[in-house]
Amino acid sequence: MKEIYAWAPYFRELARKVADGGERHLIDTAKRVAWKQEGPRSPLLNYGDQNIDPFSFFYTIAANSPAAVSRTRIYESLRVIYDMDSELPIELDEAFVFPTPPRINTLFHSGGQGDPALLWRLFRSAVSGFEHLDAGDFGGALAIGNVALKKLTQTLFLINADSFLPIDDHTTSLGLFRFDKPPNRVTLAEYANLIELMRNALPGCHLFEINLFAYLRSTGLAVRPGHCFQISTNVYDEAQDHWSDFRDGNSVFTGGPGQNNRYPLGKPEPGDVVLVRYGRRQGRGVAVVHRNDYREGGWAEDRKLHVLWLNKMSASLRENAPVIGFSEAGPSTRHAFRNADAYAATFELLERLSPAETERSPADVRVEHPRNRILYGPPGTGKTWHAVNHALAIVDGTEVHARIERERFDEFRFEPKEGSGRIAMVTFHQNFAYEDFIEGIRPALDRDNIAYKMHDGIFKLIAKAAEKQPNRRFVLIIDEINRGNIAKIFGELITLIEDSRRIGRDDQTLVTLPYSGETFSVPDNLYLIGTMNTADRSIQLLDTALRRRFTFIEMMPNPRHEGVATDIDGVDCTRMLAAINERISAMLDREHQIGHTYLLHVHDMNQLAEAFRNRIFPLLQEYFFDDWAKIRAVLANNAFVAVHEVQGSRALTELLDEDRKLYERLPNDDSAWRDSAEYKRIYEADDADEPEHS
Repeated sequence: MKEIYAWAPYFRELARKVADGGERHLIDTAKRVAWKQEGPRSPLLNYGDQNIDPFSFFYTIAANSPAAVSRTRIYESLRVIYDMDSELPIELDEAFVFPTPPRINTLFHSGGQGDPALLWRLFRSAVSGFEHLDAGDFGGALAIGNVALKKLTQTLFLINADSFLPIDDHTTSLGLFRFDKPPNRVTLAEYANLIELMRNALPGCHLFEINLFAYLRSTGLAVRPGHCFQISTNVYDEAQDHWSDFRDGNSVFTGGPGQNNRYPLGKPEPGDVVLVRYGRRQGRGVAVVHRNDYREGGWAEDRKLHVLWLNKMSASLRENAPVIGFSEAGPSTRHAFRNADAYAATFELLERLSPAETERSPADVRVEHPRNRILYGPPGTGKTWHAVNHALAIVDGTEVHARIERERFDEFRFEPKEGSGRIAMVTFHQNFAYEDFIEGIRPALDRDNIAYKMHDGIFKLIAKAAEKQPNRRFVLIIDEINRGNIAKIFGELITLIEDSRRIGRDDQTLVTLPYSGETFSVPDNLYLIGTMNTADRSIQLLDTALRRRFTFIEMMPNPRHEGVATDIDGVDCTRMLAAINERISAMLDREHQIGHTYLLHVHDMNQLAEAFRNRIFPLLQEYFFDDWAKIRAVLANNAFVAVHEVQGSRALTELLDEDRKLYERLPNDDSAWRDSAEYKRIYEADDADEPEHS
């Protein structure tokens, strides 16, 4: 299993070569790497030479790691270009367990807006080690658009896995630290403290070993301190201490076939704990089982018990360990290790991650959530944005609040092919069907012939994943749920999503799926979150079966949202939005109001004109079916709708009403769109109607 860390020296050597080669060489290299066999080129090359920085380069490399065909093409071409000595076992998936970001978010700039010079300084410092980093450069990198703490620390880790550690969902899941401030405001000194906390909890371990343990544990490895084994490093009845072989090979093994008939070598399972000693009073380390070769058929000289090290510190034990070379660890052996100062922090970590804490049913987690909910309201109220917050709160077992670390959403994104992630998202539309959502038969080209294959939809895929991991919460977000034909999409499964019908409940219900013939039921740890735009379809018209099975959470416009400006050249956008919505509610209904998100990130008159001209005004046209008189009334008769008397021949005027007027939307280039007085009129008209008081 030593090869699973082979990526670290490979990236380490590559980082040194990139630093030595410099900017021009990296630009040339980025254009020579075989990023794709065919099709569009890598996004790394889309923003000019000046934006090919080393952080974007390394993160793009990592993003192409999951598929063996990409690894063969990219990593081999890099090895040749840089004349590298390090090699990677390309076909071994386990050798590529390191941060692999989604390919859509690998660049360290936002549309070419970044700071390449700063990133090069930070990169060269990172290659030399943590102690060479400048706090200002670290903070400056965090401030770049499209960069967050997770992304920055993951790439630092790729560059130098001996000095850095990712601060992402996997490492934070160990529960060793909590943020009392937004992650993107973490300073370099605070980052150093987080790494030190991790080192102290897993003494003697490399940071890449800590990261792998955190990753495997957060993606399904159940740590089981109650299942504990002990083993001696005195192998084959020799006096020699084989601890260095154990430590560096990330595995433990024991004596010859005569002895091993009485050793329960096939018993340890992934997640079980192994206590390693030499003699009866010398502890060597503590590990967790990752893979057990002995389960394949007993002892053989080349078989080993592959482990993840949690502690590689040698220490004296105050009590005797057993004489037998390998066995289940009894209470006295566990007590001997637990009481050694060198292993105290490790046992505290094990107790924190023990089944008593982690293998609870979802119903026992800190905060309960309804299994099915729909966030509904007018457009622009942040329903999809809040759906992500709700999903993260569900998987964490916490209350829903606005300060959730939203960058963690990518970390939890459900990837069925990789078997990772716990949050999936789908959007309903008029053509979405049962075959897309649950299962169906699809055509596939097979050697110039059309073949038909079973296809599992997103609901079935995430339900199966949730069923395999009953102690974790999974979430499916259904955006625009009301735009689909619910009866057509859910079919017979509309009954199964009820709380009482789920797996393990009193009225657990199973159905036979029509295409595959499989028996199917909905697991209790799968949560559904829908979003619904009430301007598209009133909640009263929603499918009755859906209404009965979901909890509805209304999300209305918030004109006083902290992101809505109160002074743009004297325009109070909060008052303006409130006035518009009051008139819409009176003339139409409350479900067609305008959400506050249309005015978020609007900070000057040009941005306000853009938002009003291209987003808010078209919405009013849609709401009132181009009834210009009503649109004009909503805007308090300001200049955005021009009114003209009918001009024409006598014959024309005889066909029209005397009071017929022509309405026209103000041209996009008219200066009135940028006139603060026109926006003030929208809400100051109400002030003029107020009676005077003596």
